[in-house]
Amino acid sequence: MWKAVNISKPVAICGCFLAMFLFSQDLVAQRKGGLPPNSLVNRVLISDGPKGPIQGGESAVTDMILLKDGWVYGSTKATWGARQCHIFRTDGDTVEHLLNLTTGLEEQSSITDLVDAGGDGFYGCTSTYDAIFDEESSAYPGGHIFYYTPGDNKLEDLGIIAEGQGINCMAYDSLHGLLYGVTYPAGHLFSYDVNDKSIRDYGEVMTPWRVKDLGRVSWRGVPKVLMIDGAGTVYYATYFRTEVEMVEEEQMKGSDNSYSSLEGGRIYRLAYGEERPVFTGAIIPAQTGMDSDPIYENGIASAIPARDGGFWCGTINDGFLFKFIPSTSTIINKGKAFQYWNLKSLAYGGDGKLYMLGGRDEDNSWIMSYDPAIGSLECLGWPENTAQCSVICADKDGRIIIAENLRHSFMWVFDPDRMEK
Repeated sequence: MWKAVNISKPVAICGCFLAMFLFSQDLVAQRKGGLPPNSLVNRVLISDGPKGPIQGGESAVTDMILLKDGWVYGSTKATWGARQCHIFRTDGDTVEHLLNLTTGLEEQSSITDLVDAGGDGFYGCTSTYDAIFDEESSAYPGGHIFYYTPGDNKLEDLGIIAEGQGINCMAYDSLHGLLYGVTYPAGHLFSYDVNDKSIRDYGEVMTPWRVKDLGRVSWRGVPKVLMIDGAGTVYYATYFRTEVEMVEEEQMKGSDNSYSSLEGGRIYRLAYGEERPVFTGAIIPAQTGMDSDPIYENGIASAIPARDGGFWCGTINDGFLFKFIPSTSTIINKGKAFQYWNLKSLAYGGDGKLYMLGGRDEDNSWIMSYDPAIGSLECLGWPENTAQCSVICADKDGRIIIAENLRHSFMWVFDPDRMEK
């Protein structure tokens, strides 16, 4: 005799277990990263641990460049109270430590920029923690510029540019033998003649805007990147700041009678031989009405020469990709591939596409691409969903090396040719 049995509860329980299993599988997939697993051909740890040359807190990568010897050279900065910064190199399979820069240049805890010298070596510049600049009794001597030759592992100190000031970014005019840079936080544009060692100060690009957010201080408006064209003209983006007088009804006794008006994203240029930078008339793409918002920084985060002329640039807050054509001061806005801000770094892959690193400084990082042949933007995903990266660079095979800026930093090697495999 058959007896009816209520199996709805066991089925429901089995359904719950199945749903939990599928959900856990989805989480595992997310932790592998949004990029197709086959496209990530390597994952390399930069820090060496307590006994290695690059210890914890010293491995946050600040820049990478590919030299003609086929190696990608990188620089680091100290974080979380550490004090030393380093130069390393990688071929995508291994990381080789080359130099502890701080042992040669005391009190320099960050290498902020690397510039290909066009020969057997490269130039670099240094700085320190933002908090040190905010100390009234700071004894920081000032940021150095240096020349490094990997062949004989030789560091040549080219000196301090400005007492008490770091150096935020740098570019090299190989035609005239001039290094251009911007001091931080004072925001002065300067040049250094590599032949006669002379330094020239072109003045303040903008009165720096001190901002304290979540307990951390920084200065807005100081250019993060310099661009140089074939004629030796240097370009940068900053704010135009003016004092606006209050109307009589707004004025209060004992208070300021004016306020600062900020107009961000203005691109300026300094041609070789000129005395002062001038406004080009070009304004970068930005969200309207945010110039005076202290959380919002309207400027250029990254730039790279475009293969068909001009420069590809990424903006800081909105994450717009645009092309700047210096000859006509034209801006061509290509839009944005994802909702976050800060296109931190750009690199051409071996497939001819422009790859972009985006994401907020303390959040996960995304890889995107732009195909110049058809004008399409694509958001490809992250290397890992906890990766906080700072810079990308193409290696000799056209693969994209993605580097972190954490206490213990990793690098990922992304091969665009394996995206569909």
